[in-house]
Amino acid sequence: MKGRLSIFLSLILIVILLTACSGISKLVSGSSANVPEGATEIKMWNLFAGGDAEYMQTIVDEFNESQDEFYVNNIQQEFDEYYTKLITSLGAGKGPDIAISHSHTLPELVHLGILQDLDGYADEVGVQWDEFNTNILEQTVFDNQHYAIPIDTHPHIMYFNNDLIDDAGLLNDDGTLKMEKTPEGFRVFFQTLKKELPEENIPLAFPTVGMDGFRQWWAFYSQLGGEHIVTDDLENPTYALDTEKAIKVAEYMQSFWYEDKVIPLNLADFYTDFQSGKAATIATGVWSTGIWESTEDFNFTAMPLPNIFGQKGAWGGSHTFVLPAYEDADPEVQRGAVAFMDFATDHGAKWARAGHIPAKDTVVESKEFKEMPYREDYAQVADYVNFSDRTIYYRGINDIMVRNLDRIWTNEATPEEAFQRIEKEVKELINN
Repeated sequence: MKGRLSIFLSLILIVILLTACSGISKLVSGSSANVPEGATEIKMWNLFAGGDAEYMQTIVDEFNESQDEFYVNNIQQEFDEYYTKLITSLGAGKGPDIAISHSHTLPELVHLGILQDLDGYADEVGVQWDEFNTNILEQTVFDNQHYAIPIDTHPHIMYFNNDLIDDAGLLNDDGTLKMEKTPEGFRVFFQTLKKELPEENIPLAFPTVGMDGFRQWWAFYSQLGGEHIVTDDLENPTYALDTEKAIKVAEYMQSFWYEDKVIPLNLADFYTDFQSGKAATIATGVWSTGIWESTEDFNFTAMPLPNIFGQKGAWGGSHTFVLPAYEDADPEVQRGAVAFMDFATDHGAKWARAGHIPAKDTVVESKEFKEMPYREDYAQVADYVNFSDRTIYYRGINDIMVRNLDRIWTNEATPEEAFQRIEKEVKELINN
């Protein structure tokens, strides 16, 4: 209970401070909308930007045009402040009728008691849970109740520049890579790129700091059989990192910067390095697919991060729809909200334009999705994504992991030193 009490008290403090500073009504205010006469307004908060925002708005518009009973007012919020604002507004009873949540934040929201389970309304509007990918759907179920409807998974994958790979003699006739899918074969592939391409070309565009390093590490850690950082216990997890596997992966990744030197240190903009044709490969999230395909005359291929350590494993997140819980909630609004969620996931092929893998297998198997370039090449990753541990401490643990892994990639700490510090900091967080 100490974890839940701490979070609750923090939430109350945030509400008090923000209300005192600017008023809760200002905090939770959103865009106005011209709601058609006779329609019930459903306010939705989202954290999307760029192409994601555009594709979600398209789905919202199609839902609004498909019927005249409900009108979804889609309100975009600032990403960096989103969860603080969402938790605060829901705690004050003045938030949206629908919200977007990443799957890794669901444990915290469910634990705080600010989400409504969906099963009753889902039965009423006809949600078919068996149409969803089981691996993705499992992240939304707590105590055998559905607390969210998943929209997608967005894993960490690889892209390669076909022209540069071909110039290096590493492209098969069928367009696949000449790469042995082993730890050594993966290194040899990039060593060969460094040897065969002009000096100005980069074998692998990858950042020295930030989330991408953690995502790559988590994928390889999963492939080596690692499953957790902490146990899947919302309130009282225990430290469960397999330190031997964790260090082995970190040492392996570190060799790409300092031994093989196939990744330059401190790249200013690794996306631009790949998009401009300077880098032969890049490892990042599927959300970049739309960026590359909108780049004129850019000949690239998308593929899962190779499973080189013996088991299938990948980092991935998931966007979900959630239904806030209010004492005075309007059942008609909530029913309409879940009806929209079902509509949106049925139209997941439109969401896939952003690069994400739709949560519904029925969408992934549809003609519309299969006719889209690139997406089907990595859609199978949804089946073996190793999602983040289900804990209320996710955000704190994530910060600890990224910060300390960065110290390995920048050669400020050995893997042994970094993971000793990770163990200390995570234990302090979950036992505080």
